[in-house]
Amino acid sequence: MKQKLPQPNVETIALFPRNLRFITEWKFSDKQSRNIKIGLVSVSSLFLLLLIFLQAVTLWYNIHEQQALIQERAQLQNEAAYWEQIAKKYQGYRDVYYRIASIQYKLGNYNESQKYIKKALELDPNFPQGHVLGAQVGL
Repeated sequence: MKQKLPQPNVETIALFPRNLRFITEWKFSDKQSRNIKIGLVSVSSLFLLLLIFLQAVTLWYNIHEQQALIQERAQLQNEAAYWEQIAKKYQGYRDVYYRIASIQYKLGNYNESQKYIKKALELDPNFPQGHVLGAQVGL
């Protein structure tokens, strides 16, 4: 036969230790909370400054890359103008037209490149490099 356990009285329940509430009742002192706030603000500020510095370095790198690309493009345009003058002077020279076509291809002027590669292939239909560039341009 089962026996019922005795019911605890009110005084026993009140004397039971409250160890579960120990963590939630603990508070920082005013000085400790102030130091914690200062520490968190300092760490977050340093993190933001680091991000700003990294963005500045990235921006500086991108500007230098852009300047290098602008210089390279200007050099290619000067070279194309030079070879166009040579083509006017020496008409019927396939390598000049091929050179102009390759420069225009590098500059992204695909229509101009097609025009000059057609001229080069008209002069020499068996020009293997002209066929390769023609395939890249879309002939």
